[in-house]
Amino acid sequence: MALGNVVAQTTRESLSPPMRETFIAPTMLPVCCVCGLIRDETGSSPDRERWVTPRTYRTTHGVNPTEIAHTHTYCLTCFTKAQETTRQYFREIGTSP
Repeated sequence: MALGNVVAQTTRESLSPPMRETFIAPTMLPVCCVCGLIRDETGSSPDRERWVTPRTYRTTHGVNPTEIAHTHTYCLTCFTKAQETTRQYFREIGTSP
């Protein structure tokens, strides 16, 4: 496959004039391993993460998230729940993590 074809498949232009920018699909898409939300890093400030559903990601970027390789992580909500579950477990067995 030619490089031009790869670029054509992974880029698009935003439809709204104020947001006219080229979107390049990431090579690895961060997905919460518990709830399946996708971390959308485009257009947000570095200190604030935005988590969206696969449908919203597809609608916003015009890219099907199932066609991009995934890397698994935790969204803030699921991470907090997992952390509390771990703390509770260690409290029950009488040791600290």
